[in-house]
Amino acid sequence: MRIDVNQVAEEYFERIHRAALVLTGNPWDADDLAQETFLVLARQHHRFAGRSQIFTWLYGILLNLERRERRRRSTRQRGLRVVSERRQEEGRSEIPAVCHLEVDEWKASLWSRVAELPDGQRQTLVLRFSEGLSYEEIAQALQCPVGTVKSRLFHGLANLRKMTHDQSTRVQWLEHHPSEAELRAAEN
Repeated sequence: MRIDVNQVAEEYFERIHRAALVLTGNPWDADDLAQETFLVLARQHHRFAGRSQIFTWLYGILLNLERRERRRRSTRQRGLRVVSERRQEEGRSEIPAVCHLEVDEWKASLWSRVAELPDGQRQTLVLRFSEGLSYEEIAQALQCPVGTVKSRLFHGLANLRKMTHDQSTRVQWLEHHPSEAELRAAEN
């Protein structure tokens, strides 16, 4: 099946970029991931057999790349943690305020909780609720049965409910229990 790579990129880049943004949590990694997805398309467009829609095939590429990058990042982080700690001690680790705001917004969002879920649940929730794919389209993108998609959605949503409940319980506890600093201030 012949594919016009430029036309596909023009038509689907925004969708793939949005999914990459939700998966990664920051615009820089999302840019890289979306661009790499279309580089794979450009190099391997002949591998598209037409058994699925082109955008579900692209989501499959995106998810594989993102999974590979997560694995690579987790092994690298151990070594980078030491370097980062040294730089902080030396005062070289200045991050612009805008970056802090974006990271804080991401941490406060529900998508940051989704990012903590296991790969299958996380990817399924992103494709369903961020991208609006049907169960069948998700199954094609993830190369799994529709029943597995439904199970991952169910368990992913259950885990999100538990995570948000745990957080709201902690916030309620903090609101009703003074901090150590507040107790000391009240004593004076």
